[in-house]
Amino acid sequence: MRIKSLIKIFIAAASIYLLSKYDFLDFSYLLKLDILLSIQIIGTIIIIIFLGSLKWYYLIKNQNQDITYKATIESYYLGYALNYILFGIAGDVIKTIYLIKNRDNKVGISMSVVIDRLIGLFSMFILILICLPKIFFIDESLFSFKISIFENLLIYYPLLFFILILIFILFRKILNSRRVNKAILLYFYKYKNKTFRFLAKIIKVLFSYRKSTKYLLYNLIIAIALQIIIGYSIFLICSYILQDDLGYLINLISSLVVQIVSVIPLSPGNIGVGEAAFSQVMYLLNNNILLQYATVYFVFRIFNMICSVPGVIIYYLVIKKRET
Repeated sequence: MRIKSLIKIFIAAASIYLLSKYDFLDFSYLLKLDILLSIQIIGTIIIIIFLGSLKWYYLIKNQNQDITYKATIESYYLGYALNYILFGIAGDVIKTIYLIKNRDNKVGISMSVVIDRLIGLFSMFILILICLPKIFFIDESLFSFKISIFENLLIYYPLLFFILILIFILFRKILNSRRVNKAILLYFYKYKNKTFRFLAKIIKVLFSYRKSTKYLLYNLIIAIALQIIIGYSIFLICSYILQDDLGYLINLISSLVVQIVSVIPLSPGNIGVGEAAFSQVMYLLNNNILLQYATVYFVFRIFNMICSVPGVIIYYLVIKKRET
């Protein structure tokens, strides 16, 4: 485990070093940021935290009616802060432990974190599908073959909307089917493998939403809104640093790709790797023009870390001390 951690730290350090050496990442911008821009970015991050906690609250509400939004936002912010400072999933673990203490249905609350992550990932794929025609028009060379459906938006978007509605109806039907529920759980529980057991727990909790599918839908809608706001934050930073309007869409797409790639933790918090991925996608979507794209994502990361400091201080000075 220690060797794996050292490898991840090395990847992060090497990525940051190479990005800085070849002028993709410029630390000096951290001292040149405009006050108005800083207020705007911090404001959007606060909105992200409040919406993120609301998104999670809709899932928790189905698992334990006694949990309030106030308790949810406290726990969510704690996890958000520790994820950025500790560079990993430690924040998710700690926020769950903080919330389930002295509460019923600990398994359901814990699994809601995983379901929340999965729905968030699904929301990113939906946005990428929505943006696909725009990506095609930005640079047709990204596709090795001609996709005619992208050229007719009056067909593509209604078709996409129809497929998504169909998926939602099908998913709801599956959730409401006790026979499917039993068959899936029996299949997973017959294996002693830890991964299968973990998946069985997630599925079992997921089926608990069969009478309140609306909570899953609310979560998905807010997840999509969150990605739009994150993309806007990065767009603001990009416009200031690069002194060029590359368009909101390019920043949104790059942000989505980075977050999907970050599912695989190549470095602590994917620091360095995220900046490199963002830079590469921005490069491809901006006619292969090299600019300091990595600086944009790094600045966004730093702002999130600044907003996380109060949460980390509260955890180490109050919560952790109280628990010990």
